[in-house]
Amino acid sequence: MSEVSETKRKDGAGRVALVSGASSGIGKAFAHILACNGFDLVLTARREQQLRALAQDLEATFATKTHVMRADLTDPTAPRRLFDDIAAADLHVDVLVNNAGYGMPGFFNDTAWDSHRDYLQVMAIAPVHLAYLAAPAMVERGYGRIVNVGSVSGLLPPHAGGTLYYPVKSFLIKFSLAHGEELRRAGVHVTALCPGFTRTNFQQASGGSVEAVTMPGFMWMDADVVAAKGYRAVMRGDPVCVPGWANRALVGLFKYLPEGIGRWIIRATGKPTD
Repeated sequence: MSEVSETKRKDGAGRVALVSGASSGIGKAFAHILACNGFDLVLTARREQQLRALAQDLEATFATKTHVMRADLTDPTAPRRLFDDIAAADLHVDVLVNNAGYGMPGFFNDTAWDSHRDYLQVMAIAPVHLAYLAAPAMVERGYGRIVNVGSVSGLLPPHAGGTLYYPVKSFLIKFSLAHGEELRRAGVHVTALCPGFTRTNFQQASGGSVEAVTMPGFMWMDADVVAAKGYRAVMRGDPVCVPGWANRALVGLFKYLPEGIGRWIIRATGKPTD
């Protein structure tokens, strides 16, 4: 039996995965690997046209059942309505991939408060709310997988212009660790996936500020590689996954540097991490 078919029988048969921010980048890559491993899918994002194109591709390639449910996570009611729609479709969520997110360039006080509020809603409140809604049924069934897509930035000192991004990603990592401790005895795995520079459209969505940073090629990873490593990590039950040797080396370096020196290095380089 091939590795894919064996994994498909073991992991995904009869199970459903919800992927937020599935229209592109890491979310889209997660949708592919989940479909390859036999999961039916609920795909959500703001861009419905891209979701439907992805759904058609996945159904044709993997014969998976794919449901498109558009949601704008800047709306505080969106997670609850999304789960109501899932229940109305007679579905349940076995795997949750909290991937939706974007970057916001500029200094904190140069940006309108409404933009900060929406940013925190999408990047922090929505993933926690979705996990809150998904976890009880996972515990009841004795099976569940939650991936919160953080960033290596959440493990490093912050820089000017990343006033919310770094703290939000750090929060997601800590939340994942704590939530995972609460759920692990029930057979539910929670993993904080912490990629570094990843080839996605994140740079364009961030206003181009990240894309303008010149980084050596070895620091960059493809979204499908990041998603594959995140998938394997959550299936094993790893609480944190930092894909790529360069990212792990970077995190290890800053872990053992004195905090003041770490902040000085970030200030001196002036470069965001993803």
